[in-house]
Amino acid sequence: MKVVINDEYKDCKELVVFLENLDTRYRQKGRTLHLDRNAVRSFAITELGRDVVIKRYKKPLSVQRVVYSFFRKSKAERAYYNGLKLLELGIDTPTPIAYVEQKKAGLMEYCYFACEKTTHKSLEPLILQDKPLDDHLAMSLARFLIDLHTKGILHNDLNGGNILYYQDGDTNYHFSLIDNNRMEFTDKDISFRDRMENICKFSSKDIFVQVVGCYAEILGMDIQLAIEEALDVREKFFEARAKRRAFWAKFKKDGGKK
Repeated sequence: MKVVINDEYKDCKELVVFLENLDTRYRQKGRTLHLDRNAVRSFAITELGRDVVIKRYKKPLSVQRVVYSFFRKSKAERAYYNGLKLLELGIDTPTPIAYVEQKKAGLMEYCYFACEKTTHKSLEPLILQDKPLDDHLAMSLARFLIDLHTKGILHNDLNGGNILYYQDGDTNYHFSLIDNNRMEFTDKDISFRDRMENICKFSSKDIFVQVVGCYAEILGMDIQLAIEEALDVREKFFEARAKRRAFWAKFKKDGGKK
């Protein structure tokens, strides 16, 4: 197994031993936080005095195993280094602790990403509710998104589930990013359309419009024109995604015929 540990945690012998034996201990210990395509579990590390969250990514398909073994960084490695880059740029994210890659017959089997556990709340329940966001929250979220884009950060799975938040007082909101394996960093200015495509994955159209309005107001743009352009971007994004899903559904169905 390949084990890469953040320098700040290398002196914790309990953690090092745990990670070096992660292939067996992941299944035997810990508390399940999420179980879907990927598994997320929490583990108490006594020597650290706090819990560590470890995400095990789904086992890749045969072709993907070759790709991740020889041509592309694993999801865990990307999540680890992207997290460190975010912190370097002043964007909050649970501190990356380590990543582990487990191979079989020289090919990637499973990979794991470990980070500090956070108590911040997911934004998703607020995004899914059938009412606008609190005005202070919407404006704070827009400022956060502008900060990301101004710093050249594009989180390519930017939805409510991957944004955490906490309150400092009644009106001060702070945000944190998770699930950071799909990200881009650029030194170039990001166009408004690209910015809107980056944030259009919010499932609630009304909340998307609300946040875009705040985004435009902060930047001194014409709010109505900004919203119209953002909605055009959003419509095209979801149309393209629907076509892709229909294609792959048909491909899988036809591929299953004898």
